[in-house]
Amino acid sequence: MKLSLSHAPFGGLLVLALGAVPAHAQWATFDATQNVNALRQILNEQKSLVFQTQRIAQGSETNLTLAQQLSTDLKLATTALQTDNTVYSTYNTILNNLKYFNAKQIWRTAESALMSGQVANQFGETSGLQATINGQSPQNASLVWRIMNLGLQGTSSQFWGNQVVGASDRLAALAGMEAIDAASTTCLGAVGSYNQARNTNTLAAANLQQSQFDTSSFTNSELQQLNLLNASNAQTTAEQRAQGQLHACLAAQAAAANMPQRNAISATINDANFKLTQQAANPTYAGKESGTWTTYY
Repeated sequence: MKLSLSHAPFGGLLVLALGAVPAHAQWATFDATQNVNALRQILNEQKSLVFQTQRIAQGSETNLTLAQQLSTDLKLATTALQTDNTVYSTYNTILNNLKYFNAKQIWRTAESALMSGQVANQFGETSGLQATINGQSPQNASLVWRIMNLGLQGTSSQFWGNQVVGASDRLAALAGMEAIDAASTTCLGAVGSYNQARNTNTLAAANLQQSQFDTSSFTNSELQQLNLLNASNAQTTAEQRAQGQLHACLAAQAAAANMPQRNAISATINDANFKLTQQAANPTYAGKESGTWTTYY
């Protein structure tokens, strides 16, 4: 069956359209594969840019960490340098003290010499006292004290009979005398022992002082100086103990010396009380002459 152009509604138009197309025109075609490849390339470029951005960010953080570490290292190095300078300065100070410091004589003090007590003994009244206080025989302090003092004669039972402790002036006086004897004897022995120790330790104290003021390198080493300090502290402790014994003796003597004064005051008060009691019991006015107080003495 043949289609006639005259019979087609648009036949004339189709002929005209075909006649108007130039003979050299080309048809454009759509390549889907190429478009996909282009899209893939764009995506890959985007991924590459993201990766490079991350690398740049990581590099910035790494650089920041390195900067902080460098700052910390710089501070540590500064501290170490300051410590090194301090140690070096201390070393130079010690070295100069040991090598050049020779002015120790300015600290030397004059120690009073131990004086030997001279005690007169014309009739044997102070026998042994000089030797005792000078440290030659401190163990004889009790015997020396008895020799020097008046002995107690009122020792009969009749004299001390019916005496009540705390209510007897005789016993109070005896107690005061015995306290004085005890304190004085102890103090004489302490003085003798102190002087004896000083005589014994004179050489050791002199040697220590000589070493302390010595200017040679041997005695000025750190270890030797520490040893000298320990020895000096030991001598100081011994001296303080001896001084403590002497102070205790002084306190004991002060207490014993107060007993006679205290007893005298007490006796005065007791006498006053006795007089008032007797006067009240035995009035002395003229109206009762037969009952006049006759027990006053």
